[in-house]
Amino acid sequence: MKQFLFLLALIVTTSSVALAQDSIPKPWTKGGQGGITFNQVGLSNWAAGGQSNLTLVGSLNAFANRKVNTTTWDNSLDMAFGFIKNNFIYDPKAPITKAVDKVEFNSKYGKKAWSDKFYYTGLGTFRTQFAPGVAKPGDAVYVSKALAPAYLILAAGIDFKPTDYFSLFLSPVSGKMTIVTDDSLSSVGAYGVNSRDANGDFRPGSFNKVRMEFGATLKAKFKKDIMKNVGLESNLELFSNYVDRPQNIDVRWTNSLVAKINKYIVVNFFTDLIYDHDIMIPRVDAKTGAPLYSMIPATNTPYLDGNGNAVQRKGPALQLMEIFGLGFSYKF
Repeated sequence: MKQFLFLLALIVTTSSVALAQDSIPKPWTKGGQGGITFNQVGLSNWAAGGQSNLTLVGSLNAFANRKVNTTTWDNSLDMAFGFIKNNFIYDPKAPITKAVDKVEFNSKYGKKAWSDKFYYTGLGTFRTQFAPGVAKPGDAVYVSKALAPAYLILAAGIDFKPTDYFSLFLSPVSGKMTIVTDDSLSSVGAYGVNSRDANGDFRPGSFNKVRMEFGATLKAKFKKDIMKNVGLESNLELFSNYVDRPQNIDVRWTNSLVAKINKYIVVNFFTDLIYDHDIMIPRVDAKTGAPLYSMIPATNTPYLDGNGNAVQRKGPALQLMEIFGLGFSYKF
């Protein structure tokens, strides 16, 4: 945790210095937006059923970009944290659960290639979260925490920038590091570290708390006001590991739509879609949420672990998060 706080402080301090008006030379463009989104559903004697809930999400998005002659340097910091409390009317002591948790820093440096639209580029991305997370409210066992996982991507390639609102980066030389600093998570191979294949052998790049991958990266970014007072930002990231199942492409696709009502009030819609073949998702019944267990074909009974407990089925799956809300926003 101390390592994470130090790293976060370093990122925030660096970004703050870069964004300070009196320290940024004229070739820099900088800015950002911070906001708070609040949602509430209150039900009392509601015959149709349902559950009261409170949701509060805070976010900060900042950027500092520099373009001088034949070089460009783009930096961005995205942070968000929020919580949800269910059934707060009838159960004031109901657990508060993390709803959104994100820390992501991107830095991309490019030098003009054979035309004004192409740049030889180096890219660095760091992504993690602030706090422990559980699979569902009330769980005692966490499934994530600060630096568990964390992702570090370093890549070199060509960046195509035909306009100021779109870029396409392609790298045939990319390194991806998955970090899980927590012992209890890394010991069971969470997020692909310390993982084994069907023969029981460690997968390429797998270590106790780190997994190193070497492959190709594609990143596309679109950011533009699509109509008056409505802005859209879309980021697509693809990664293929050359040395271990290259056909299983890691996908991360985020979209943010912000519509201004006035200077301070906005409507937000945010989606985050992830697919990573190395992340094993516990399987549950789509209707009831009950765990689905791995079954022995001959007897149709669940497999049991060393403690005699049924083994829940796990496997890679498409992950999706969406947030819609009305909130306060300040642009700088």
